[in-house]
Amino acid sequence: MTNQPESKLSFDTQVMDVHLTGLQAEVEAKLRRVRKFREHMQKIDAAGGRTNRQDREKVARALIAQVKEMLDANLQVRETLQELLQTAESVLEDVRR
Repeated sequence: MTNQPESKLSFDTQVMDVHLTGLQAEVEAKLRRVRKFREHMQKIDAAGGRTNRQDREKVARALIAQVKEMLDANLQVRETLQELLQTAESVLEDVRR
C-alpha cells in the first residue's frame, strides 16, 4: 500500500510535465505570432503613402485576423494553466500522504 501513493505522485508529476510541455509550445507559438504581427505593422508603416488604400486595408485586416488568433491561443494557454494548477494541487495531495 505504501507504493500506491508514490505511484500516484509519479503519475501526477508526469502529467504535470505534459502540461508544461504543452504550455511551452503555446507560449512559443504566441511569440512567433507576435513577431509576425510586428513584421506586418512594419510593412504598413514602411509603405507610408506609397501603397494604395486597398493594399493597406488588406494588411490591416490581416492584423485583425492575427489578433483574433492570439486571443484564441490565449484561451488555450489559460486552459492549460488551469489543468496545470489542478495537477499541481494533486501533486501536493500526493506529497501530503
